[in-house]
Amino acid sequence: MMYEKEWENPNYKFLSYDVDNLNWNIHYHESFEICFIIDGEINITIDTVLYNLKQNDSVIIFPRQLHSYETEKSSKMRVITFMPDLIPEFTNRYQNMLPEKNDIKEISNFKKYFDAKNIFEQKGLLYSIFGILVESTNFKEAANNEESQLLIKILRYIEKNFKTPCLLQTAAEELSYGYSYLSRTFKKRMGISYTEYLNKYRINRALYMLSNQNHVQIQQIAEECGYDSLCSFSRNFKHFTGRTPREMIKCNDNQK
Repeated sequence: MMYEKEWENPNYKFLSYDVDNLNWNIHYHESFEICFIIDGEINITIDTVLYNLKQNDSVIIFPRQLHSYETEKSSKMRVITFMPDLIPEFTNRYQNMLPEKNDIKEISNFKKYFDAKNIFEQKGLLYSIFGILVESTNFKEAANNEESQLLIKILRYIEKNFKTPCLLQTAAEELSYGYSYLSRTFKKRMGISYTEYLNKYRINRALYMLSNQNHVQIQQIAEECGYDSLCSFSRNFKHFTGRTPREMIKCNDNQK
């Protein structure tokens, strides 16, 4: 299970953190995301292209590129996320363009990029990485894939409305698509139903709240994550994390 570090500060510019054994369904960001494999092996799918990454491999995921993660055995990954306006020269030059290949093999001394201490170091290191990307692949116009664009609209609807009932029927009406078409398209691209993804998204948000707030009230977290039933919240929480909310709180307290 994973929660988004960006939730800590919606106005963030640059974040760098480690993630172990990451598994997550298709999603997207408004930010760039660099993933560097420290140890183990992970599969990252970006816009239907599968990258099998091992130690010292990396990928750069562009804003709004749909992507997912799958760890079969074990993986340790450093993730660097940052907003496009941190590297304006690159962003302006390659606007509406995507790389033909998102992966970069064995950047020498990549760990120096992990802990840039100020905005000048951050920009310098990022431009260095993107310089390597420009030299290693060609760029193409971003395809306007109708199915992918629709999926992004559905995911954005969930992000905006997860605290409410957030029904697919309501999403279909708001997006002016048929319910059955949206349901089939979502299941086809995501591999799980709309309802299962919504519950997973809600529990992911709850996991973040439990891990980053002191003296949390489980009932309040359940309500803020869209559950009007504490029983349903606890059942889904254990389904996705393997622990009850109280067990997770105790585990977090023991690690402090």
